[in-house]
Amino acid sequence: MRHVSLDTQEEAVKRFVLALAVDPAGSVLEFGGKAVAYVMPPPHGKVNGAGGPWTEAKDDRRCALIDKKYDAELTPAEDAELGLLQAAFYRHLDQTAPLPIEEARKIHKTLLGKAAKAKGRS
Repeated sequence: MRHVSLDTQEEAVKRFVLALAVDPAGSVLEFGGKAVAYVMPPPHGKVNGAGGPWTEAKDDRRCALIDKKYDAELTPAEDAELGLLQAAFYRHLDQTAPLPIEEARKIHKTLLGKAAKAKGRS
């Protein structure tokens, strides 16, 4: 999910976007009679994955929403929920099984050094 700051936008844009977010059911932006964007208000409180520990139930819901997304049946509210669950899932992964990024950086540095030496010989 992409985050866009309104802080740097012109005042008219801020007012427009904030007015869209008032309807709890969300708003559909149309151009030429076709929907081009959905604007949903942020969820309030703890909503499926917005807080607390990662659980099997949250993962089941995340997987169900992913399946529904690829069946092209995801509603804008479900898409927002999926974004929250995905963010919570990645936080959980970072805490329980972080990628060995430091080791990868060491290997990368070693390979760059070897490449530089090889280039110097030719």
